[in-house]
Amino acid sequence: MAAVLSICVFLLAACTDGSSSPRSASTPVAAEVAVVRQARLPVTNDVTGNVVSDGRIDVASRVTGFIRQLDVREGQAVRRGDLLLRIDASDIDAAIAQARAGVQAAQEAWRDAQHDVNQNAQLVPAGAISADALRKSKVREETTRATLEQAQSALAAAQAQRNYVAITSPVDGVVVSVARRSGEMATPGASLMTVESREVLLFKAFVPERSLAAIKSGDSIPVRIDALGDERFKGRVRGVVPSGDGVTRRYEVDIVLPRDARLLPGMFGRLEILLDEKQAVTVPRAALVRRGGLDGVFVLQDGVARFRWLRTGQRLGDVVEVTAGLSDGETILASVADTVHDGMPIQVVGGAR
Repeated sequence: MAAVLSICVFLLAACTDGSSSPRSASTPVAAEVAVVRQARLPVTNDVTGNVVSDGRIDVASRVTGFIRQLDVREGQAVRRGDLLLRIDASDIDAAIAQARAGVQAAQEAWRDAQHDVNQNAQLVPAGAISADALRKSKVREETTRATLEQAQSALAAAQAQRNYVAITSPVDGVVVSVARRSGEMATPGASLMTVESREVLLFKAFVPERSLAAIKSGDSIPVRIDALGDERFKGRVRGVVPSGDGVTRRYEVDIVLPRDARLLPGMFGRLEILLDEKQAVTVPRAALVRRGGLDGVFVLQDGVARFRWLRTGQRLGDVVEVTAGLSDGETILASVADTVHDGMPIQVVGGAR
């Protein structure tokens, strides 16, 4: 038994000896620190909203007919004047042919009536026909001329319909929906597809009446899109709809967004309305340690890192507002390595920020 104990002691000593042992708890870790300061921060009211296109157009046909050719699909980019679809023109061509035949018949009737008027005008002085016969021939000439004009108008209308069978894009944009397919019937006024222009994008939000006084047409205002992180886009207030909802007491506000390929209609975001300013404690964003969905920092106390939970507020660029957990003048680790833990001694390098 004594021999076995001796072997165990020897093995334990061998395992704990050597240069590969972990860092001693008393060995200081070099780290930069920062002194907690107060700063003036904006007091804002964040209002949710959506990115919308300022040029959303429902494309409809002006003629009735079957869709013969459909050249686009959802999500396809189009330019102004690009062919979207073509309506079958068989019925229109038949109407044009019929109208032309009507014009030809009306022209022949009118020429015949003109001939009768000219001939009767020569016969009246000779007493070959009565003046009443001449009058009747003139009435017939006027009637046939009116009939010819109507036939010409009908032909022009039929030919104009022919111009509407090819439907082109009214704007540069993207086809966002197609309501009809090839072979289906198109009727005047019924939407065939929707095209959205990307030339001007708006952020549309409904602002509570208490914040309305802080918004004026032409003002610059930041907009944050959730899908694009904390980046703020500089928008411009285009206008406030001067009629609010009687239940929610909110008013529609339209913000013109800057041109950016990342912004897409339908994106969700927040409008930051500046109401006032306040003094608040801030820390560098790099100093925050995220654990279990909560934020904290390492506070330097007597040369030792002490972890402390925080309640945070606004995140503005590289700084974060602290609403509880820190006081002005305290020293914290400016950036935290994975090896730092509570109670570890710290060697300050580079001076406090």
